[in-house]
Amino acid sequence: MKPDVVPSSRPFWWGGFASFCAALFFFLSCLLNLAYLSGTAFEVKSPFQERTPGTFEKWTALDVQLLRDLWAYRAISSELNIAASALITLSFFLLLAAVMALADAFEVHGGNASHKASKVLLVPCFVFAAALAVLELTFNAGAVTTSAWMYKSWKLDDEQVKTLELSYVLTQSRGTWLLGMLWFFFGIGLSAALYLNARHRMLYRSWNVLTAMIVLLCFVGFLSDVARLRWWVVSQAIDLSLTVLVWFLFMPIWLVWIGVYLISQQAEFTPVPMTGPPRDTGAISGNGARAPYRDEEAEMSRL
Repeated sequence: MKPDVVPSSRPFWWGGFASFCAALFFFLSCLLNLAYLSGTAFEVKSPFQERTPGTFEKWTALDVQLLRDLWAYRAISSELNIAASALITLSFFLLLAAVMALADAFEVHGGNASHKASKVLLVPCFVFAAALAVLELTFNAGAVTTSAWMYKSWKLDDEQVKTLELSYVLTQSRGTWLLGMLWFFFGIGLSAALYLNARHRMLYRSWNVLTAMIVLLCFVGFLSDVARLRWWVVSQAIDLSLTVLVWFLFMPIWLVWIGVYLISQQAEFTPVPMTGPPRDTGAISGNGARAPYRDEEAEMSRL
């Protein structure tokens, strides 16, 4: 017989509350990001938002008028850019709290096997993702605020504006790879959660399907970011699409699902004696017994 895992003293509800908050902040951060990318919040628009043919070619040729229009938009939208980045970073920390509670649930539900997978793969991957979000926020905040201040306060001639653009693109290139690695670790962490739930049958099968879809999109996002310097326009379109699908739609649903499940579990990891055969509820039993898969069709037929 395998030795029992010493349960955490954290109650389930704290992870559920963090899940709801993370879902809300992911949704709001995506709204701010879309407002920044679309330019709907400002009278001045970026040249890339006007969808004029040849804009990308003018940008790579360092057309001075286009660069000045671009920097005029960056200067007035810098606060919104930083707010969106800060909000999504906070969302990752709340997501980390929710994942830690979910890992506790997996450990009690699955014993030592889940304990090893949670501590070695599930939680560390989300820790790395949160750390990368902090680094990306730090780099982006420094580059955006300083460059916007320079453009507004300094008297820059045409050659200096070109130099500022080159420096800005080189500085922001660090964020491209950081975001790529964030997608990678995020996908690996979700894959670990998918594996644990598929093995121990704690949540619905449809939750596995949703998680698998997000994992696939995470690896598409990773490939898109690392290939951005070769296919810039295509990668930008893919990145915007993934932002809407993952942070605006799928992750809030995923987090609310986790939050409802965790809050529905009333026991705080205390042993509960078994007085009869386990019911097909998918709930976590106090003795760590493996519950049968939650069958949505069977539950609906009983209602």
